[in-house]
Amino acid sequence: MSMKGAAKLNKVRPERTVRRLGLWTVVLLVVYFVLISLVIAVERDVMLSSVTRLQEVHEREERLVALNIAVARTILAVNENYFSPDIQEAGKVLILEVEAILPGLKRLQEHYPMLAGEMDALRQSIDELATAPARGTIAELRSTVHRLVIELDVITADVHSQKQRIVERYQSTFNRVTVEWLLFGVVGLAILGGLILVFFRRLAYDIDRVRERAVDIVRGYRSHPLEHRRGDELGALMDAVNEMQQELRQRESEIEVARQQQFHKEKMVAVGSLAAAVAHEINNPLSAIVGVAQAMDQQCKVEQCSHYGEACHPGMILDQAKRVIQITRRISEFSVPRSQESELLDVNGLLRSTCNFVAFDRRFRLLELCTDLDSDLPAVRGVADHLVQVAMNLLINAADALQEQTEPAQKIELRTRERDGFVVIEVSDNGSGIDPGYIDLVFNEYFTTKGPGGGSGLGLAVCRSLIRDAGGDITIESVLGEGTTVTVKLPVPTTGSEVADAAAERT
Repeated sequence: MSMKGAAKLNKVRPERTVRRLGLWTVVLLVVYFVLISLVIAVERDVMLSSVTRLQEVHEREERLVALNIAVARTILAVNENYFSPDIQEAGKVLILEVEAILPGLKRLQEHYPMLAGEMDALRQSIDELATAPARGTIAELRSTVHRLVIELDVITADVHSQKQRIVERYQSTFNRVTVEWLLFGVVGLAILGGLILVFFRRLAYDIDRVRERAVDIVRGYRSHPLEHRRGDELGALMDAVNEMQQELRQRESEIEVARQQQFHKEKMVAVGSLAAAVAHEINNPLSAIVGVAQAMDQQCKVEQCSHYGEACHPGMILDQAKRVIQITRRISEFSVPRSQESELLDVNGLLRSTCNFVAFDRRFRLLELCTDLDSDLPAVRGVADHLVQVAMNLLINAADALQEQTEPAQKIELRTRERDGFVVIEVSDNGSGIDPGYIDLVFNEYFTTKGPGGGSGLGLAVCRSLIRDAGGDITIESVLGEGTTVTVKLPVPTTGSEVADAAAERT
């Protein structure tokens, strides 16, 4: 992996870490159990309140039982002393009995204010018995005590009812607390178990995806990156795998481009050597043929041969021999090894020689190759062999796109222009065009729209690499059914020395 890629990976910091997720899980569990504790504390307070209230009612019930006993004793005393011959002594006894129940009634009055009337009646009765005892007062006291008994029965029933309600409330709260404990436990276990299950299931799934992608990369997979939404350490590992895949793809692409360039260079050297040898071998007999044809032509003209131009055509032999010599010269000129160093280039000259060379390809025999080269085109800086390689690739791709076409007539146009500080080279064909779904993929390595054996899918990728190395850019536009145009833009040198050198080269 390159230093740039490694530096990029070193800067990657996961937004969420597994340790942090574990910490948050613990925090959520603590919050959950705190919530449970609060709910249970509230229910506990309800139960404690019920117990306290039950204790108060129980104490009140005990006092009420004692009061009922005292009232019953008072009733017996009233009944016994009602017919007593000694009214004054009977009055003293009854006063003592009534005074004995008044404190209990007073404490009970705090919760049952309805006893106030009976207490006032009792006090009035003992006051009358103390000042002027009479049987009528005793009779009135008996009536008051009987009313008090009735009210105490009502109060006793109410106390029993309160006690029953408090007991039921306590039991209900106890049952609810039990159910809540069970419910909170089950829900807590379900949530915790679900989180653990989902977390580890997703973790295992993503780890398996990383493993499979690593195996695929080892086997040569270089397509789409591994998609994920993780922000933890595993997500950083996935990013590292994607970065490794991208670096490997880029490195392999660079190696393939270098291999293609070396192959092109070796091919051109081989073609040049073969062309030079063939040209040498052809030029020797051609020189003899040219010499003989010139001699025949001069002799015919001197002797004014009657068959000159009719049956004897030494001039035609001479012209065709010169044409063959010119063809061999073009091939030799094109195949001469070029410098691999960046230099100022005559774009039009390189394009013309490339067109002359590819014109001998059988794919160009049935099509029209038109050139529209700007005569005032400035020089550009680059490697001549690279520009020749790009031009050959684009022209051959255009010719391949026209192979199956009969109508309209097959045509390729090569144009050069200067525009906005760039030398623009356009290669257009009137072929079938490229499907819009593929237009964004044509510069990808190993992508090709040609059939099996028609291409490796590296031509345009190599072209883009070479053009971008020269500081330019290459784009493609296509209309399905109408044709394709590839545009190459190379920057024009701006320094004075480079412009002067370019002018000197053109002159």
